Amino acid sequence: MNLAEIREGVLNVNMLRSGRKVIIIRKGSELRAFGELCPHMGADMSEATYCSRTGTLRCRWHGYVFSAEDGKFLENPNEKLMRIARTPSQHFDPTKTPRYRLANIRVSVKDSQVLFGREEESESRASTAEGGTQ
Repeated sequence: MNLAEIREGVLNVNMLRSGRKVIIIRKGSELRAFGELCPHMGADMSEATYCSRTGTLRCRWHGYVFSAEDGKFLENPNEKLMRIARTPSQHFDPTKTPRYRLANIRVSVKDSQVLFGREEESESRASTAEGGTQ
């Protein structure tokens, strides 16, 4: 993917060679990349809503909110609605927050090409096989 294709203020999506998607957030010269699956129930995060003002991603299925900075779980909007009905029990502790987090994907830029995760390693190996140096 060419760096010029990644727009700021919107959710960018790229298909990896593996067939999986990666979502990319651009903020100035910084790029953040996350895996396609919501850790709550596996929704496709390429369909999430990105808010550049708050720096958050909201899952389309259940509204879970994650930080676009590091993928950390921030909010379950359903908790506010269910607070009245849910009481502490052996199976529910209202003081505990789920440890959900979006999968961070390593991202780097080389010659205006954006490389994700292991793509960087395979690019390096291909260069070496073609007679380049490492």
